[in-house]
Amino acid sequence: MYFLERGFQWSKTLITYEEAMSDFSNQQRRPGQRELHVPEGITESVSAQARENKSLYSYNNNHIDIRTPNDEKRGIITFFASCIYGMLTYAFFMTSLISTNQIHAGHAPLSKTALTSADYFFNILFPLLWLLVLGIFIKYTFRLIRLESFTARRIIIRFNRITRKVYLLRPKHLGGIRIMDWDKTEILIDKKMSELEGTGGFVILVWDRGDGEDLEGTPTDNIEVTFIGKPTRNASELLAFWEYIRRYMEDGPTAAPAPEKLICKFPWPWLSLKAAWGLDTSFVRNRDLRIFVLLNLLLWPVILIHATGHWLSLLLCYEPRFPKAIEKAGR
Repeated sequence: MYFLERGFQWSKTLITYEEAMSDFSNQQRRPGQRELHVPEGITESVSAQARENKSLYSYNNNHIDIRTPNDEKRGIITFFASCIYGMLTYAFFMTSLISTNQIHAGHAPLSKTALTSADYFFNILFPLLWLLVLGIFIKYTFRLIRLESFTARRIIIRFNRITRKVYLLRPKHLGGIRIMDWDKTEILIDKKMSELEGTGGFVILVWDRGDGEDLEGTPTDNIEVTFIGKPTRNASELLAFWEYIRRYMEDGPTAAPAPEKLICKFPWPWLSLKAAWGLDTSFVRNRDLRIFVLLNLLLWPVILIHATGHWLSLLLCYEPRFPKAIEKAGR
């Protein structure tokens, strides 16, 4: 789920801020490098339309909360890891139970022969071996598991038009909470992209060093990046989504009306099934897309496994909340 965010945090450990800026400058000067037509700041309009792209958790006159791109892409790691953890845990408890019974009885279950010193040794060794295997597996896979479980259930990006700040609600291992300056936001999208280039796209926002701070007021010492919005179907949809955010912050709620429906945060099991299904409900009314319904029905066992892992990963996470200072900001 958090592959993009984890990858960015990992990249910051590989090179310094100065090295990253040097590499970026060299790439810009490289012959044949494709020019990226980014908007010239937050004041430039990139679309005649403004759409919320079904990406809002909350909406009011002060702020909007927006999702990140990979919310649906979770569950597979959790499902298979849970199966392996479950088998190892089951093996540990079963061998412990058998060993305990044998040691307590003083003989093997199918024989009245008294246990020898070697029998006692192996009755103690086997449960410990399973426990050791389980511990090693957890040690070397827990970092991977935390991409979608035992962490925050979601990353939330809040745009507060009163304070003109962008609040990044992230767990500590993904950068922590940051308060970024809206007026210094750089938008990493190509306003002249083709429709096809916008397929599966999302908005990338970038801030330079010192353009934000943490909760203690310490300025950021490196680049900050966040990824926002549900993956779009084309470039028009992507540009209209950024235009929605821009108009809300610059012109107010009248320029970016509230969506008909907000994203539900509660981990209902049918929402996990819908995410695993992977298709909008509009395909039922579109004859051209009904072939995908048949394909998904054939893949129903796989979809159920994915949905189970998706729901389990949500249950194994906590619902993140903004600190009180941020909740009260601008009220």
